[in-house]
This record gives sequence, C-alpha cells and structure tokens, in this order.
Amino acid sequence: MNKIALLSLAAFLVPAGAVAQTAPQDDEMAAPSQPAEVKELQKQLEEMRSQMNRLQSRISELEASKPGDGTKAAVAPAAPPDQAILQGPTSPHVGNATATKQTFSEDSVAAARFNNVPLDPKYRGYFMLPGTQTLLKIGGYFKTDFMYDLKPAGNPDEFIPSSILIPTVQGVHNSNVSVRPTRLSLDFRIPSTQMGDVRFYVESDLFGSTSTTPRLRHAYAQVRNLLLGQTFTNFMDPDAFPDTLDFQGPNGLVNLRNPQVRYTFGLSQRMTLSVSVEKPSSDIAFKTPQFSSQPNSPSPDGAVRVRQEFQRGHWQVASIFRSIAAFLPDGRSDSVFGWGVNATGALRIFGRDNFLAEGTYGHGISRYLQDPSGLGIDAAVISTAQPHLKATPAVGAEGAYQHYWMKGLRSNLVYGYARVQNTAFQPKSTYHRSEYTAANLIWNPFGSLSVGGEFLYGWQVLKSGQTGNAPRIQFSAKYSFVKIDRDKN
Repeated sequence: MNKIALLSLAAFLVPAGAVAQTAPQDDEMAAPSQPAEVKELQKQLEEMRSQMNRLQSRISELEASKPGDGTKAAVAPAAPPDQAILQGPTSPHVGNATATKQTFSEDSVAAARFNNVPLDPKYRGYFMLPGTQTLLKIGGYFKTDFMYDLKPAGNPDEFIPSSILIPTVQGVHNSNVSVRPTRLSLDFRIPSTQMGDVRFYVESDLFGSTSTTPRLRHAYAQVRNLLLGQTFTNFMDPDAFPDTLDFQGPNGLVNLRNPQVRYTFGLSQRMTLSVSVEKPSSDIAFKTPQFSSQPNSPSPDGAVRVRQEFQRGHWQVASIFRSIAAFLPDGRSDSVFGWGVNATGALRIFGRDNFLAEGTYGHGISRYLQDPSGLGIDAAVISTAQPHLKATPAVGAEGAYQHYWMKGLRSNLVYGYARVQNTAFQPKSTYHRSEYTAANLIWNPFGSLSVGGEFLYGWQVLKSGQTGNAPRIQFSAKYSFVKIDRDKN
C-alpha cells in the first residue's frame, strides 16, 4: 500500500512540474528542448498509472481469497453481482480423483465433505433462490432395471447373496422390471455465512414398504464441519463404492445410513479426523430358555475416522464402538462390547482407471455389513451350557477395478466377500458366509443418459455347510435430472 501511495503522489506532482517547466516566460526564453522533455514526462506518467492499475488488481484478488483450512475461494469473473456466487470453493481435501469418479449410484454427491466443499466448484445444476443467497440443486435420477435370474436369487430388486434360496429349486427362472432405485434429492447451499458454508441435503428413493413407497435416505444439515441428521455412517467410505448397476453392491461393504452427530477436524492440508455419535441398534434375533429376542441399546454407537486425500485418490481408516444387549424374559439383561475397524482406499492407476479396495474386521458389526445386516447376528448365545451373549466375529472385503475404454464407455470388475463366525448354539440354517461377483459395461452416449449391462453371480454358505448360488443378468437405463454435457466437463 505504501508503494501505491508513492505512485499516487508522483502521478499528482508530475503534471504540475511539467506545466511549470513548459510554461515559457516569453518567446525568447523558451528552450528548444522543452517539447522532448514534456513527451518523456508524459510517457513516465502513463507507465506509473499502468503499474498502479496492475497493483490494484492484484490487491483485489488477494482480498477475495478465503483464508483458513487450506480452502481457497476462486476469484469471481466479471459478471453481475448476483451471479458471482456461482463460483464455489476448491480444497485439497477433495482431490481430483474423488471429485471426478463416476458411479451409477452417484453416492459420492450425497456424502458430506470437509468445509462443505462441493465436488463441482462451478456449481453446475444449481440456481439461486430469488431474493436470497441460497443455492438449490434439484438432483437425483430416474432409473429402470431389467433383471433375469437363471436360478431363484432371493431378493428380486437387489442382488443379495444372503437371500439366495437353500436348497436351490431347479428349473425355476425369474424376471423383473424395477424403478425402485429412482431417486430425488434437494441440495441447499448457503455460502459464506458468519458460521461458514451451510448445506442442507435431503434424498429419497422408492425402496419403502411397497414398490411405490418413498424411503428417506438422507436428511442432514452441515454447518461448516458440524453435521446433524441422517446420512452415511462415519464408519463407512462412500468414495470406495464400486460402479455397479446392481442397487445393492458387494456383500462385504460397510454400508449404513444412520442418524448421527458428527464433527470433522482438519489435521493437515489433506488429512481430516471425524468423530461421531450415532443411533444404536442391537441386531439380535434368537430364542433360548433363558434368552429371548428382545434387543435393547444401552448407549449410542461411536465412530472415529481418519482420511487422507490426494489428487489421484485417498485412503481412510475408521473404527466403530458399540454396546449390544438383549433383555431376558425375567427382566434381566446381558450385554457385550462390539468393535470394528474398516480400511478403504481408491487409487487412479492410469488415465481415468480406478482401483478400489475395502477390508473390515470386528466383533458385533454384522449390522454395518451389506449381506448379514438385518439377519439378527450381531451377537448370539454361546451355547446351552453358557447362556450368555457373544459378539460374533465378522469380516468383509471388497475389490473393484474400473476401466475406461473411451471417455463415454467404461467397465467394472467387482468382487465381495463376507463371513460371520457362528456360535455353537446358533441353528444350522444360520448365515455363515457369502461371495459376490459382478462384471459390467456402461455407456454414456450423451449428456446425463447412461445405459449398461451387467452379469452377477453370488453364493452363500450356511453354518451347516449347505450352499446355494444364483446368476443374474441385468440391464439398466438411468437419466439424471441435471443434464450435464460430458464433453464440456
């Protein structure tokens, strides 16, 4: 600023000096060199004025930058004041691979981010509510699945290996057409409030009690890094989800949307720590002379997550801690401690190809794993001689590779594994383990239209050793409500 003041003073004084030197006392006293001196001074003046303009522009850019947490706000281009807000912030906490990864489910859009940074800083698809500073995006997509089962696969709308019939009925085929994956979302964003950026996100699909009943998926508010509401559990990593046409996805994934309170801390330019307190639910179903299937939840679940982001991918490690309990018919109860560790990662190998991996292990975490969730095997009685609860050990794993044949054509190979260690008391028909495989081809011909075909094969093993398997062929078509020109991304 001192330099600008000196230049301003010089600009003010130069014309006066020039006039004093160029005003002749009389014709005889006028020196012949004065016109050359005037031109030289005028040239210097123009140079100083140009330098002042450049300095002022640079100061305006610096003042428009947003300090703190490694987040930088982009300088709005010359535009009307009500349009300048449509240029959002970027952050090293959201790398290029995370922001541009494509999946049929689009779950990465719903996931909460550090400092509420959007995946697309250009805010494509958002519009400003009249008379406000609030941006709104009406998102989601219409999706239709065409499925054909060569053997009874259990669930007709989702490929869930734990639902495969055992023993398998031979010679039975099944076909289905479903629009239940169709989603609608409302994404409200209020940038640059005194409390930081604010986001309200609501999303639903049609997987309610019937084929036409809406179901709430997400409903949360995030003020800067404080999150309240229902969304993906802090124990999971939605950015490690593979790109499948099947709505369910691999059996070994951690996948649960849970009401919670979460706060995220910035540890470094690319690393964050998230801590959450979440809704508990003891997934227990058994009966003995001493115990009954009357689960209760003494305390909320707690989750801690560390995440490292970089341009070509990310890694994440999360832990869950639980109290699992059940009432006895005589009023007494028994409880056990549950815990789990989930490690995930995504890496862009070359070009746009991605490799995804996830591994989970713990005791009493079946509720959080795709396949055994809802089967009532978080904990079980040890044996008749030991009528006490035991948190059942469980493991889940997933690996996927996404390959781009060209910009609008991609394929995915996916494998999943899940296993629960049974107790001696559990019946022989209890779920023990399952596997999931998928291979697909997805074509994005233009805009937001995507079509694809997928082959799925899964099998499950019961405690007794009985097995069942089922293949499925699926074709899907999806059109996102927000049309994006792929070639301009």
